[in-house]
Amino acid sequence: MREEKADTEGKKRLLLIEDEEVLLELLRARLVASGYDVAVARDGIAGLALVKEIRPDLVLLDMMLPGMSGFQILQKMKEEGLLPATPVLIISNSGQPIELERALQLGVRDYLVKVNFDPREVLARVENILHTEKAGLPHEQEKERKPSGANRTVLVVEDDFLLVGLLERKFLAEGYRVIKAVDAAEARRALETDKVDLILLDMVLPGMDGFSFLGELKQHETWRTVPVMVISNLGQREEIDKGLQMGAAAYIVKANVSPVEIVEKAGYILEKR
Repeated sequence: MREEKADTEGKKRLLLIEDEEVLLELLRARLVASGYDVAVARDGIAGLALVKEIRPDLVLLDMMLPGMSGFQILQKMKEEGLLPATPVLIISNSGQPIELERALQLGVRDYLVKVNFDPREVLARVENILHTEKAGLPHEQEKERKPSGANRTVLVVEDDFLLVGLLERKFLAEGYRVIKAVDAAEARRALETDKVDLILLDMVLPGMDGFSFLGELKQHETWRTVPVMVISNLGQREEIDKGLQMGAAAYIVKANVSPVEIVEKAGYILEKR
């Protein structure tokens, strides 16, 4: 059943495609309270129809839906020219690597995993995406921008597959070379064989944690001069202070920024060197 249109003058229109009723109503209430006009669909077929009908400013998309999966919606949007022009934020427990990688290639802007769900984080991601869309060039013009990362190499030490994919796409678009490592051991090998200009480091990693590896980096004769930008879900004041006191050039809480803003911050750090 189609949602009745409200008076939306001056409001950003969001489309929430989600079949979990409790989650849908929780998100809709939070987004409406924050000043957004929110349309909803409870299955994939209705969701795709609304994408075409209302042309939302942002789609919040579950990947596991009745009728048509989130991935099928993304494919249809791509085929009909609605991606990457329409921003999409995935909110899902779907963890199939091949589907997530293809979703990134189709132009998904960001993602959240339901197991870590927090309505405040969803709102922060929505605002980040819409702020980026407003402040930047239209997505289809991104390729015309002059790359800012030429001759720079970034080492991303992160075991979150989807986030790494998002960051890699954004860094490559800016002309950076990207090296990926899922843990400290892989990062160590990369640093031993490549010249790295900036390290993006998660604090929660398999094996050695990020704080321990940061300490190792800052004690190493060669690596200690490489700026480290922490990107983490550990956002308590004491954790942030600890990272900065250990020598991190910046400490970014993942929930508060978009991949585009992470790349912008990285460029700012490198410009100061």
